[in-house]
Amino acid sequence: MKKLLTFTFLILLFSCESKVDGIFYISNGSQDQTEIPLRLIVDNDTIFDQNAKYTNIAPDLQYIENKKLTKGKHEIIFEVANSDLKRMENVEFEKDKWIFLSYEFKKPADSIRKAELDKSFGGIKDSTNLFLYNGRKPSLTFHIMENEPIHQ
Repeated sequence: MKKLLTFTFLILLFSCESKVDGIFYISNGSQDQTEIPLRLIVDNDTIFDQNAKYTNIAPDLQYIENKKLTKGKHEIIFEVANSDLKRMENVEFEKDKWIFLSYEFKKPADSIRKAELDKSFGGIKDSTNLFLYNGRKPSLTFHIMENEPIHQ
């Protein structure tokens, strides 16, 4: 009986999957697009889906999501909702990780002047979103840290 209990205990001990934390910091770093719909999906589980506001604070800590994960590889998708802008990463979790996810977009310096010239000289009408992306695309960045960030 004692051997059976020991054997059962060992099976339970080794069959338990150890968990680690994924700590996700989500930010909108775009002064030009002060609110953007961002979505974070970890292994087909949406853990963040809302409009992220620009704050002009660095680091921006207003959107923090924690997720318990089993050790191993996990698929992380960071995207702008209702658009084709998406970034997918497969991340190995053997211990806790801190992941900073950021949306960035900066208009070309002359975009306001370009809009005025377009309207004055018969350029593309109502090109509000067309010229903003001319040669410049928004970006989604990942920064993964193995150790807890130091907040000073």
